[in-house]
Amino acid sequence: MSDNANPTSPSDALFMQAERGVLPLVELFNAAQALIDDGAPQAAVRLYEQWLAHAHSPLAYAVWFNLAICHSGIGDDRRAEGDYLKAIALNPGYIEARLHLGALYERQGRADDALATWQAILTNVPDLPANETLHVQTLNFIARLLEHGKRLPEAAAVLTQSLQHKSDQPAVTAHWVHLRQKLCRWPVWQAFDAVTVEQQKRHTSALTMLGASNDPAELLAAAQRFAAAKVPSDLPPLCDPAGYPHRRIRIGYLSSDLCTHAVSMLTAELYELHDRSRMEVYAFSWSREDESPLRARVVGAMDHYVRIDRMTDEAAARTIRGHEIDVLVDLHGLTQGARPGILAWRPAPVQVAWLGFPGPTAVPGIDYVIADAFVLPPGLEPHFTERPLRMPHTFQINDRRRISGAPTDRAAQGLPAEGFVFCSFNSTAKITPDMFAAWMRILRRVPGSVLWLLAEEDETRDNLARAAAAQGVEGNRLVFAARVPPPDYLARLPLADLFLDTAPYNAGTTASDALWAGLPLLTCAGRTFCGRMAGSLLHAAGLPELVTHALSDYEELAVALATDRARLAALRRRLAENRNSSPLFDTPRFVRDYEDLLASVVRRPAGVPLREEPAPVDAVPYPPPAHSSARQEDMLALLRPGLHTVVEVGGATLAQAWRARQPNSHFVGIGSTAPAQDWSTRFVVADPEALDADAWRQLAPAQCWLFPETLERLRDPWTFLQTIRREALGKVELVACVNNGQNWLVQSLLASGNLHYQEDGVPDRRSLHLFTRASLEALLRDCGFHLVDIRAVQAHQPDTAMVAALRQLALAAGADAEMAERDALPTQYLLRAVAGAGQA
Repeated sequence: MSDNANPTSPSDALFMQAERGVLPLVELFNAAQALIDDGAPQAAVRLYEQWLAHAHSPLAYAVWFNLAICHSGIGDDRRAEGDYLKAIALNPGYIEARLHLGALYERQGRADDALATWQAILTNVPDLPANETLHVQTLNFIARLLEHGKRLPEAAAVLTQSLQHKSDQPAVTAHWVHLRQKLCRWPVWQAFDAVTVEQQKRHTSALTMLGASNDPAELLAAAQRFAAAKVPSDLPPLCDPAGYPHRRIRIGYLSSDLCTHAVSMLTAELYELHDRSRMEVYAFSWSREDESPLRARVVGAMDHYVRIDRMTDEAAARTIRGHEIDVLVDLHGLTQGARPGILAWRPAPVQVAWLGFPGPTAVPGIDYVIADAFVLPPGLEPHFTERPLRMPHTFQINDRRRISGAPTDRAAQGLPAEGFVFCSFNSTAKITPDMFAAWMRILRRVPGSVLWLLAEEDETRDNLARAAAAQGVEGNRLVFAARVPPPDYLARLPLADLFLDTAPYNAGTTASDALWAGLPLLTCAGRTFCGRMAGSLLHAAGLPELVTHALSDYEELAVALATDRARLAALRRRLAENRNSSPLFDTPRFVRDYEDLLASVVRRPAGVPLREEPAPVDAVPYPPPAHSSARQEDMLALLRPGLHTVVEVGGATLAQAWRARQPNSHFVGIGSTAPAQDWSTRFVVADPEALDADAWRQLAPAQCWLFPETLERLRDPWTFLQTIRREALGKVELVACVNNGQNWLVQSLLASGNLHYQEDGVPDRRSLHLFTRASLEALLRDCGFHLVDIRAVQAHQPDTAMVAALRQLALAAGADAEMAERDALPTQYLLRAVAGAGQA
């Protein structure tokens, strides 16, 4: 086509201008964005690449930046990283590129690289102070990453710098205050520069306020400030307020803590014990994939597990509404990562707060809070926006399947062999100066006693040791425990003699752990929900005498128990005797009471008959298939035990065999037709390469994708694998069986002109690609997967003449004859690959 010819389309013209280097920058950006909006991001990438190859502009760094965003959007982080680095090389002062590059590293789990990239902004951009917005943003990014990495003193120092540059930052102030709580920097509220104590109190988060105040009015005010600033209050409700005519109650749990977290440690058995004849259990989750056994157990216990990570609050709420949830239970409250905006859309007729946040939420749309008569007495009701649903014994459920580790001894934990051991394993954020002073008075009155604490930061330990010395207690009487896995943590609790609770923010899960381990706990009940939690648990455990209501009584009882070993031993015996019968640890009874409580508020349309739904059958073990091929067994051997969600592309041929091994896992099949006998938990009748965005959101939790001779049947395996990696919500892996296109028989058929596609053979009529070992490795590498295991499946072997011919052909082509012979022998390859370059 000549330069004067009319192009076939406006897009062609743009590409021609880019190729000639004459496409103006603004038109380039607009055209690329239009392609992205039209669902053609790859075309936008090619347009940018053509422009960069032929244009010469001092603003090329901005094009590299946009190209990086395009590459990142299609899941090609490797090229995106290179693009950002080129943008920075062309313009070292380009702060936005450095911020985005750090965000990419953080998303990949490369926290150290992200931190170094952002810290380089502070040292390598000389005019940074002139750009206050980006300067403060950089500091806040660094502080957040330091806090996530548990480098709390450094995070606090960077937040201090941020507030010195810009004092009016409510969220930054809230984090700064909370870090001081964790580090035991007393007083927690302390003025500096332009940041006043009044401002700090005004911006203290509702979560931080739980440990800072015994006044229920202050806790409600903090929650109301948060809700007013963050949660819309005028949204139209999505649900049908009259309810739905289901035969079973559809209960939905809303949480980001369905992983190794205190909430799941309490509730894991609940999901397993729900009565499926009356309840259908959903999870709407944005939890991290920590690959823990606890997470696999929780997810496996759900009837429906729906990821909402990448949905907006409105989209998530509409998804919940689409499932016609009768009762939506929020397990998050106002803790970090909360999404109260979902509840503000009211996707369910009844919405309940429970466990995640032990205080009022003030979130529009939450109707009730799960409580009991002790933890939320009538006098406290005016300080809650939610109405109490009171359990008959205690608000807190427990998991009887928690596992204790091997027994240990005092010496192994750095404790004295003799003397009384008080302990408090609550978060250091719950320790207040008044509480600590009471503990020091107790230590002074009990000679030879020690206080065993959990404090991870050196500064926290130093601050507590200095506070002890100031009150006449030697520093060596504070013993600091290291953080250990939950089984080991439970195993060491019995080494202590008495657990000293904190106030005004009591122990919750930690109190249950202590009582389960047989360790008596002493509490001082206050005026707030969070200040009465341990008292509720002690009443349910049959130890109400360990609940005090004044700090002076708390001190006296602690000293009395420490000096009367017989009395304390009697308490331990009663705790052990009651463990399996007390309401606190009678989980089946708790679940029945809880289900009855929710049933009392479920709404059903008046006069509308219930829909007929098939009654659920009792769960039975999945029988292994009567016959399975060697190839299927070999593929199953490559799957890691404990995977909670597996997807098979092209059918569900492995569903029965896998679920016979992992009955609580989810197996999703995708194919053009559903199998006659479907052993999968869900089958998606669809072209895998034509899945819409909603389908990909539902598949995003999958930990493993299976391709039993189906990878070569995809029209575009490269794009499909890139989409899997991009959409995955955690570490994702592939297990595939792929026919070897370099097999000696295929080569001989090609050479003789007799390569005919077959109904079931090599090549299969459905195969669109021939892969060799080398091209498989290249495919995986290009799509961001790391090959960790590849096994050759061999069938018929070639004769000597064929081997010699293969070697001769390789030599004629300049290839390695030994490798050519080796790669011609396998009929198929079995492989396992994981996303990224991490370890399997």
